[in-house]
Amino acid sequence: MNSESHPGRSVSGGRRRAKVSKGDLREQSLLDAAEEMLRRSTIAEMTMEAVAKEAGITRSAAYFYFASKEDLVHAVIERVTHHIYAGIEASTDAGDGTALRRAIGVQVDNWRRYGHIFRVGVELSTRAQYRQTWISLMEHGIELGCQAVAHDRARGLVAGDPAQDRAQVDALAWMGERTCYLLFSRDHSEAEEERLHTTLTTIAHRALGYPTTE
Repeated sequence: MNSESHPGRSVSGGRRRAKVSKGDLREQSLLDAAEEMLRRSTIAEMTMEAVAKEAGITRSAAYFYFASKEDLVHAVIERVTHHIYAGIEASTDAGDGTALRRAIGVQVDNWRRYGHIFRVGVELSTRAQYRQTWISLMEHGIELGCQAVAHDRARGLVAGDPAQDRAQVDALAWMGERTCYLLFSRDHSEAEEERLHTTLTTIAHRALGYPTTE
């Protein structure tokens, strides 16, 4: 992907300009426009000029908020990824079944809603300038997964070795990322999404020492 940055501004490491304000409506409109454009087209086809036009602001104004197209894409990925985090955190004490099962359900549901954005994140993670950002986002998700397992362990639902939880969740999370990517990158049915949720949950439960009946 060719960098489309404003002259004189560095995009090294994917760093963004400081936010003007958290609730700035124009910044949010740029994020919304970029997210919608990524639903309809590829990163290569998306330009800052097109995003700015869709957001209803000028190209120069868009660069006030984001130094480059790459920085804007980073911000879109981060915003959408945090939907998963919020959902996992909210699901820990909700409903029946295990917290881990609900966390996996949140992951699959968010891929259903935002798969077009997560696909971009996975694909960009193969590039050095994006890799650490995606790894950091995944690591936060892994930490939340560990918290879900710890919650279940406190309820007496996990029989495996707690010293192995982190390594197990780490491997399972990366497997889930790739499996979700493969499913949501092609046409598929709702039944396949349900099977994916069940399969990921079954594998995770068995690996971590949950009862086989759950």
